[in-house]
Amino acid sequence: GDEERAEPHIKQVYFRQFLPVSPKVQFDLVVAAFTLSELLNVKEREDTVLTLWRKTSSYLVLVENGTKEGHQMLMEARDTLLKKQDKIVHDIRPAAVFAPCPHERTCPKLASAITTPCNFNQMYQPLPMPGRNERQTEKFSYLILARTELGGTEPESVDWGRLISPVKRRTRHVHCRMCCPDGKLQHLVVTARKQSRDVYRCARSSDWGDRLPMLQGDNEDAESDSER
Repeated sequence: GDEERAEPHIKQVYFRQFLPVSPKVQFDLVVAAFTLSELLNVKEREDTVLTLWRKTSSYLVLVENGTKEGHQMLMEARDTLLKKQDKIVHDIRPAAVFAPCPHERTCPKLASAITTPCNFNQMYQPLPMPGRNERQTEKFSYLILARTELGGTEPESVDWGRLISPVKRRTRHVHCRMCCPDGKLQHLVVTARKQSRDVYRCARSSDWGDRLPMLQGDNEDAESDSER
């Protein structure tokens, strides 16, 4: 039901209408799904994102509809936490992008002449109702930000790009469109002969949204991609 004091179905998971009053209360994982799109303006969204970040001890997950507007709202939130200084600071550890972006530069999808959303696809089984298909798919956009330790040694990251569209599988080669660590979009053509059999198999079995273990500059068939 919708009773806050009822026994939870999942232990140690609680739902509350309002955030805790104390500014020092933090949580390892904070999730806000389809929340920013319900707010009226940029100022309200910015204040909400900063409030959620104050409550975040490790990871903040934001999810919106996979539309151009949803993606732009997430990029607003990203810029707010990476570039703006909060007036109320109880945790001085700065924010860093954890996913899906492999970089912290301007989103190349917003920088292109024709802006398209960075989104991903999820198939799900809806509740059984007359007239509904057995399975449906939904496009969504997401952003995960993480707290980083001050003065600590961050774990060495791998400069892998992320697949931003379905892999096109062809005879003896595959086409991959990726967002790369240098903040650019690239179209990669992967073959067993030029890359290696293991890399080719990995690319062929990868899905939209995965990170592909290919370093920039290692592929002669990589070319800059633009939104079409």
